[in-house]
Amino acid sequence: MSRREKTTEWAYRGIWGVLTKWFRVPPEPPALPVAPGEHLQSFRPSEGFLRYLKFRFWVLLFVVDIALLIAWLGITAASFLIGLWLAPLALAVMVLPDIVAYVAIHLRYDTTWYVLTHRSLRIRCGIWVIQETTITFENIQNISVESGPLER
Repeated sequence: MSRREKTTEWAYRGIWGVLTKWFRVPPEPPALPVAPGEHLQSFRPSEGFLRYLKFRFWVLLFVVDIALLIAWLGITAASFLIGLWLAPLALAVMVLPDIVAYVAIHLRYDTTWYVLTHRSLRIRCGIWVIQETTITFENIQNISVESGPLER
């Protein structure tokens, strides 16, 4: 691991620690009632899910930031003085939401848990509002799985 990666990991863990204490996100997986001898498996999403979220983020970031840059360049071409005054605001509008969204992607990934037993699946996700959904396998009647080229 390079020094830059270690520094990034350290900064992210610091932000993560502050936000989880602030929002009171439980660090442990949710529990499901199991009979003695039954197997309980807790796990997080796959690394591929994080790569998928980051890919969507970078595509959206590129489209939105290019549109904002073109708008700012148009304003600057129309009136150089107004464009010069708007430069710090335009830079802030292009960069700050991107940083917040990138951290939010990692927080979403880190706060998602799956708990699996032979009878049910429990999914917990969320930071601001923690949502837990339990799906019992006996109640499933119809399943449809769809995946586009990005999910494959």
